[in-house]
Amino acid sequence: MLWEILAAVALSWTRIVTALAISVFAAIIVGIYSGIYRRVDRIAIPILDVLQSVPILGFFPLAVYVLASAVPVLGYELASIFLLYTCTFWNLAFAVYEGARSIPHSMIEVAELSKLSLRDRFGKIYVPAVFPKIVDQLPASLANAFYFLAASEVIALGEAEVRVAGIGTLILRYLEKGNYAGIAIGLLATALSIIAAYLFILMPLISYSDRYRFDIAQPPAVQKTPMIMGLYSRIKSIQAPLRMEPRRVAGFTHRVFPIQFVNIRYVGSDIKRLIFIVFIVVLLIFAGPGIYANIGDMWAAVSSVASAGLRLGLFSIGEALAYSFSRVLVCLALMLAISLPIAYVVSEKPGLRNTILPVLQIIASLPSPLIFPIISGFFVGGTFSRELGAVLLMSLGSVWYVFYSTLSGFNKVHGEYRELARLYRLSGINKFRYIYLPFATPSIVTGLITATGGAWNTVIVAERLGEGGRIFEVQTPGLGKLMSTLAEIADTSGLVFTVMVMTAFVILVNRLLWRNLYDYSIRALRIHEQL
Repeated sequence: MLWEILAAVALSWTRIVTALAISVFAAIIVGIYSGIYRRVDRIAIPILDVLQSVPILGFFPLAVYVLASAVPVLGYELASIFLLYTCTFWNLAFAVYEGARSIPHSMIEVAELSKLSLRDRFGKIYVPAVFPKIVDQLPASLANAFYFLAASEVIALGEAEVRVAGIGTLILRYLEKGNYAGIAIGLLATALSIIAAYLFILMPLISYSDRYRFDIAQPPAVQKTPMIMGLYSRIKSIQAPLRMEPRRVAGFTHRVFPIQFVNIRYVGSDIKRLIFIVFIVVLLIFAGPGIYANIGDMWAAVSSVASAGLRLGLFSIGEALAYSFSRVLVCLALMLAISLPIAYVVSEKPGLRNTILPVLQIIASLPSPLIFPIISGFFVGGTFSRELGAVLLMSLGSVWYVFYSTLSGFNKVHGEYRELARLYRLSGINKFRYIYLPFATPSIVTGLITATGGAWNTVIVAERLGEGGRIFEVQTPGLGKLMSTLAEIADTSGLVFTVMVMTAFVILVNRLLWRNLYDYSIRALRIHEQL
């Protein structure tokens, strides 16, 4: 049994590391471009906010079906990695976006005066600037991956269920057989692997990333290069003599293909526009007949969704949405109340970091299938108790976004500010209010944005858990409760309509609240740094 558990832990870690690598790469691309280009920002950030807020039930089955059908042998493995990717990407993308937005204007002006290319800006300014943000969010992504590990390894496609090998699947199998010894050993092995990863990879990476922070200066003697970064540097040094210089590559390319279209920079705007128009025309020619042939079915689908909205009742849906939004707000307040003091204590007492953070990492990584039924069992009393249980269930999967983002913001406090607080003997409350909070506000807002999406994502099980709500169900209305009921009775049209309502509401909140609050926090931070 022990070797079976160790092999399962290794397989799960392989999927998680793969998903994290993909998430980091995608977050760098999306987050940096959204942070430096306002046009991309207006499109990409609302899309990210909506996608992370839509419950798994909204789009996972289609994605899993496409991957499983496209790749017959490795399809379910890819589907499992994709599900883990969706658990680890969002907070990384928003953190990179925050890092790109927080780059000092002086560095951007120097880059413009030096006429650095976009490639050089990425390598010398943007990526180093967001590297600490990525490292600060890795613990939260890792915790969320383990939190939803069982859900990503047990893939349901219609009535069929496929289980890929991993510790999440193995623990569920032990749970079904009543093998509690196996569950205990599996959880212990998982916890030890998380502690090892935190102590030997994450902690050295966090220390290493301090040298890339704009506002922290530490002597080189206290900074040690993590083993993984040293290995990367060696591989890079070996590859360096083998790589061709860009000019030699461009010269070789133009000798083989002596045309201007080899480099897109030489293509005129008229030619680009012509190529785009030709592409659209060709696409319409090939896709047009299929679209026209299915337009009747499309109209029937739209009519069915609209009829479902009228059948459910717009007032009832609005009431359910209001209740769910109230739970999300209470959930955010609870997460702030928990995260702020703990992050402040850890920042003020670095000696506690190596003790507290690994313990919190293990707690955050406990699988949701084991936690939700246990926690919900304590809140089956009256209406107030069930409401508190729903808020707690929503918080379990999202509080770590707020905590790690807050901790990252507190770590940005300048050393001279800490020294001034010591000289003037500021009390803990005043130090928190006038020093730590202003520096951490953008990071806190980033954590709240990500946590809001996580809370909306969890609302479907937090308001109604188990078939027929037999495990847990709130007694008041809720959009998640309604969606769970519709999914249970296979009311696809009603489910699509409620997902559309949630999507529209998330976009509205993003535009009216989070975007304005985030822009204000960035401006306030820059004014505070100039004082």
